[in-house]
Amino acid sequence: MRILLICAVGMSTSLLINKMKKVAHEEDYIEACAASELSRVIENFDIVLVGPQVRYKMKSIEEIANANGKKAALMDMKAYGEMNGAVIYKQAQELFKK
Repeated sequence: MRILLICAVGMSTSLLINKMKKVAHEEDYIEACAASELSRVIENFDIVLVGPQVRYKMKSIEEIANANGKKAALMDMKAYGEMNGAVIYKQAQELFKK
């Protein structure tokens, strides 16, 4: 599973990525980028999770994801605030199974 985390400038999620990698499967790939980069990189990912700080862009992110046959969802706000990589990773797994 290839997971893309979207945040304001692609930096605030680096700590979260490290925590997710601790619980992720070895073959999983997790990366972050700014919302403005989504169109350029989306083809490389299965799942798009959006950080709470850019939830106002959720509609346009979903449109890009849907147009590319990908799934997108807003990250669990509480888990994001706590930097709980396990919860966010589980959210990605559930979205991937849908």
